[in-house]
Amino acid sequence: MGFSVTQSSISSMLTANLDSQQSSLSVLEQQLSSGVNYSQPSQDPAAVVQALGISSQVNRFNQYVSNANDGLIVAKMADSTLNSAVSALQQARTVYVAAGGAGITPASAAGLVQSLQSAYQSLLGLANTTYMGQGIFAGTSGSATAYDSAGNYLGSQSSPTRTVAPAFQTPVAVTAPFGQSGAANNVFGALQTAISDLKAGNYSKVYNGDLATFDNAMQGVLSAAASQGQMVQQLQYMQNQATQTVQDLQAQYGSIQNVNVAKVASDYAQAMNNYQIAMQVAASAVQPTLAKYI
Repeated sequence: MGFSVTQSSISSMLTANLDSQQSSLSVLEQQLSSGVNYSQPSQDPAAVVQALGISSQVNRFNQYVSNANDGLIVAKMADSTLNSAVSALQQARTVYVAAGGAGITPASAAGLVQSLQSAYQSLLGLANTTYMGQGIFAGTSGSATAYDSAGNYLGSQSSPTRTVAPAFQTPVAVTAPFGQSGAANNVFGALQTAISDLKAGNYSKVYNGDLATFDNAMQGVLSAAASQGQMVQQLQYMQNQATQTVQDLQAQYGSIQNVNVAKVASDYAQAMNNYQIAMQVAASAVQPTLAKYI
């Protein structure tokens, strides 16, 4: 049985073709006017799914940036505090050296005691620096006080951290930088010993024995300051990495969501040309067949 091509079927095919091309033109016009590749999910479901996935990643990495920023506040505060502590310790060390000088008297020793007591209070204040109501050197204990007035450490040994990348946390502050309670490198214990010896008149012991203990304690603070500086650098690096990732993801999102104007304009011009040709073909195909109806 043969297939008969009627005027009606030709008209239907031509009309369907024109409708399809009009639809394509409409989409391209919408893209050019709105600047986006799609206005409804149904226009490009795959692109929508991809865009949603990228948007979710952007939100996650923005949180990593925020975490790193918060961590840097604490880390830089701890770094600055330890640098101030090192300066205070260096000044206190001159007292130990002065105690070994010839001709020291009870009156001059009293002045040295006062200097060490002042250094003690200054260092205690630095050791108990807080951020958001918590001691920055108290670890994860949540305590507002890292050291009590006697120089005993009240915090934990676990450093506070921030999540700055997928499954990656970095510490933001050292713990017990002035030494553990009763340990040989406890700064406050070393100062208390020197103060007691000066008050007791054991001037030579301050220089010949206590100074070595003090230097050991001071070395502990120097090591803590070095570790804290590394934490600052690590957080800054991770912050930069997270920020760059956000920018890269946003660029990917833009390539999916935003129109390539030059390409769409070229496609539109081509589609318009095809549509005009189709109109001419339709007109040519339909008009002759009308003669028999005249």
